[in-house]
Amino acid sequence: MAWSPYVGTFIARVSEGRTLREFPIAVLLVPSLVNFLWFTLIGILSTMPFSIIASILTIILIVVFFITSADSATFVLSMHSTNGSLNPAKRFKFVWGIVLSLTAINLLYSGGLQAVQNVMIIAAFPFSIILLLMVCSLLKSLRLEKVNGKQKK
Repeated sequence: MAWSPYVGTFIARVSEGRTLREFPIAVLLVPSLVNFLWFTLIGILSTMPFSIIASILTIILIVVFFITSADSATFVLSMHSTNGSLNPAKRFKFVWGIVLSLTAINLLYSGGLQAVQNVMIIAAFPFSIILLLMVCSLLKSLRLEKVNGKQKK
């Protein structure tokens, strides 16, 4: 939940032009299937003779995942820091990248993975209230659009 503002804004940005029917398929179904295949392949690769190579490739893919996640987080934070600019200046992305990196390093150094998990839980709580309000707003908006669509016909 703590990542939802970043991920939600990023997905909304890259999903521009999709219909409401395409959105759940592209955002929920396809990634779930890819993860299912990914974990299945990891299970199979661990029994193969070249499991060391598979482990190295897995670590590389995890690093790429973290880099792309951090990139989307810096993009969204920069976007929000510049009043919603769709193309924030690179200096904002650089500053947010440094802030996020230093925060992660500090948390890992001071308390390890447990500290990171605790901070994520604490940060997620206020967003749970905001997310519930956003769901209510979305449902209200969709109902209003449906009513307006029927009136135009």
